[in-house]
Amino acid sequence: MGVPLESVPVFPLPNAVLFPEQRMPLHIFEPRYRQMVRDALESQPYLVMAYQSPHEKGDPPAFSQIATIGKIVAHQRLSDGRFNIVLEGMVRATVEEVASDKPYRRVQCTPIVEPQGADADAPASERMALVSLVGRVMQRAREKSPDLEFVLPEAVTAARLAFMVADKMLVDGASRQRVLEASDAIARLRRCTEGVAAVLSEITPKAQGDARRWS
Repeated sequence: MGVPLESVPVFPLPNAVLFPEQRMPLHIFEPRYRQMVRDALESQPYLVMAYQSPHEKGDPPAFSQIATIGKIVAHQRLSDGRFNIVLEGMVRATVEEVASDKPYRRVQCTPIVEPQGADADAPASERMALVSLVGRVMQRAREKSPDLEFVLPEAVTAARLAFMVADKMLVDGASRQRVLEASDAIARLRRCTEGVAAVLSEITPKAQGDARRWS
């Protein structure tokens, strides 16, 4: 990747998790992060997106030790110095904070090797459980937005499928982080399935008496 892994700018963001091979649009407005983006664009366009619990009260606030190295693949500099950027996830990494002479924080990264071959897949029953839940969530979602579409790719491993689904369907940062941190493909798929099941539960009326909430 050409990333100087011993010292990479880190962007801790409450409730936000970037997955490898997925893209996240970001609006950069804080002065320290404006400088971070300027510096990255002038040297190496890489940032670490690190999950920060919205309940974290530390000073400075702690962030997850498993995060994703992202590359700035598009940017727009606004007239007042703010930025709109698109960050594309490259690889998961374990991160450890290091000293920084900048107003933003930096980390040392150790990339995590993705599952390969048979280790990247899962039993068909596990995949079908996730696919079925995705279909049910989309069915509910189309009741309000008929044009909404999310087509699952067929020829991808379970490891990649879990990231794709989690990126599109899981909003809660803690649930997304659980998927990111899963140590193997099956655990990743199962955590994604649990997250989608929770989403389905939230959008499905629990009883006929709750129907007024959906009218």
